[in-house]
Amino acid sequence: MADNEVKNPNKYRLLRVFEYMQDTDEEHPLNISQLIAKLQEDDEYEKEPDRKSIMRDLQAIRDCGYELADCENHNKGKYMLHGKHTTKSPFENYQLKLLADVVKSAHFLSREDAQKLMQKIMELATPTGRENLRKTVVEDYSLNVGDRKAKLAFSDVLEAILQKKQLSFQYNDKFLPNPKNEDLSYEGFTYIISPYYLVPMNSDYYVIANKAPHDDFCHFHLSKMVNVEIVEQAARSISQITSYKKLEDEGKAIKEYLREHINMWFGETQFVQLHCRKQRRLDVLAKFGSGVKIYDCPNDKEYFSVSVKVPASGGFFGWVAGFGGDIVIQGPELVREKYKVYLQKLLEKYVEGDRVCE
Repeated sequence: MADNEVKNPNKYRLLRVFEYMQDTDEEHPLNISQLIAKLQEDDEYEKEPDRKSIMRDLQAIRDCGYELADCENHNKGKYMLHGKHTTKSPFENYQLKLLADVVKSAHFLSREDAQKLMQKIMELATPTGRENLRKTVVEDYSLNVGDRKAKLAFSDVLEAILQKKQLSFQYNDKFLPNPKNEDLSYEGFTYIISPYYLVPMNSDYYVIANKAPHDDFCHFHLSKMVNVEIVEQAARSISQITSYKKLEDEGKAIKEYLREHINMWFGETQFVQLHCRKQRRLDVLAKFGSGVKIYDCPNDKEYFSVSVKVPASGGFFGWVAGFGGDIVIQGPELVREKYKVYLQKLLEKYVEGDRVCE
């Protein structure tokens, strides 16, 4: 027997037919003649295939729970309905498009890691799906600005959360490519934290944790965490954290905490009333969730009002200012006054004259 001769040609043929059918869809079907031609092109399969054998193989594939649909024109053959019974493409085209767009806009990924992930997403698609992705996904990896070590940091953070261990790291708040200790936060200070959640936010990830001896949650930008290591010491129980206790007392969950501290804004939260143009409804819902109550203004059909619970500080003020007057703080009056001070300080940066690097 030759070294490359197939010991069981019938089983080999069935496997190859199954693989060929996995790459089919409504626009790329295969008929029996085409399947025979593919087998004849296969250097490993030397036996002459016949039509009845191929028909038995297709029936065996159906018997295993895979759905094969017939084309309206039977001469064009059959194609596999890619769904829960298949391993080739459990995703619909629009779902793969969403995954691809998330990957290419993920700041914490390096260009190389983003490209590898994109290729894996392509492999999940049918031939038509791959063609659609190539046409509709703009492969601009300039937004993938993370360090190649970011995936290792991601893995360590995730593992520490699962094992309920502490983490040590330094913080590269200036996001320099090769920082020295003096370039890092507090000249290379090593943080020791108890991590609880790793949450996506603004195309990046944040670690929600506790840093002793403080008694509240704190947030760290994953892309700025360097020299991340798991510490063998057990993490502090989340049930001991004041921020978490407060959520429990109010009958809330961590999702409410994230919503109130949207964009990881710090500070005590309070209700703030906003007066918004109707064109900003999606922006408000995207930031504060579908649970906020929106009221149309009875005297002005172009506006609505909404009450949101936020830390009334710089992060929130920056978000409001970004809409150029389409979102206005109505109250409380103390928050309005703080916002005016915030805007005045911004204006002073320009009144003082242009600043240039010399």
